[in-house]
Amino acid sequence: MNYLREIIIGENEYGQRLDRFLLKYLNNSTRANVYKLLRKKVIKVNGKREKENYFLKLGDRLQIFLSDETLDKLRKEEKIVMDGKVNLDIVYEDDEILVVNKPKGLLTHPDKKEYKKTLSTRVQAYLKHLSTRTFKPASINRLDQNTSGLVIFCKTYEALKKYNEMMRNREIKKYYLCIVHGIVKKEGAIKGYIVKNTKTNVVQIFDKNNKNGQFIYTKYKPIRYLNNNYTLLEVEILTGKTHQIRASLSKINHPIIGDTKYGGKKIDNITTQVLHAYKLIIGDKVIVKESKLINELIDKLS
Repeated sequence: MNYLREIIIGENEYGQRLDRFLLKYLNNSTRANVYKLLRKKVIKVNGKREKENYFLKLGDRLQIFLSDETLDKLRKEEKIVMDGKVNLDIVYEDDEILVVNKPKGLLTHPDKKEYKKTLSTRVQAYLKHLSTRTFKPASINRLDQNTSGLVIFCKTYEALKKYNEMMRNREIKKYYLCIVHGIVKKEGAIKGYIVKNTKTNVVQIFDKNNKNGQFIYTKYKPIRYLNNNYTLLEVEILTGKTHQIRASLSKINHPIIGDTKYGGKKIDNITTQVLHAYKLIIGDKVIVKESKLINELIDKLS
């Protein structure tokens, strides 16, 4: 016997396409099966059949006519797996976003090797009261594991759409600090096309495009010279691609100290890039977080 399960579409769920919502809700099902259930009117919206491309509205009643046993097979309960500590450095928070300072060495998101000790799992544990069947607080930017700094998490689905669009339209400005080899005498910009070698996980920037290239745009400005051998740089990225800053600075022969993958040299025990996402400008909000490591190196190298 089939039973009716009714879901009232709320603030964190409306605005999504029906098929995409159902693929998240029935997360152990397939797209083809979801389409089949809609076609056979096993799933209705407000008592009638809707096509898969219907956009859910606030207050819509999503009705599912399946037995509990069948529904359990189509749904896999997802639990937030934590390493036992929330341990967040919260820099800014309002009703829409949470901005946290990611420490060097911590993944932004889970991957195949690590799913517990990540920034995302910590944020989702902190904001677990905002999670729904189909939405969990999510970031709109990410940093490499060994890059520290500011990451923006959206607390609602509506905020996620809004801030993703702002990011696409370059309405959110992102600035980094790093220490590079050599003296960078003046500010400049690097434009080109980035190509990733999936075997080595290294990217290369070309002046002209090929079929695999993605456009990148990086600006840089010297802030301070250190011991006539190094430069403290402020870097702004107008596109956000994997290893963009590291490859850009290597291309102009000023690699980041510690970044041995892109030509940088070890400094003491530092064997990864000294790179920190230190400032965000979002409308009239300016959010800043300094790096303890960079400040210590400035003192040491001056």
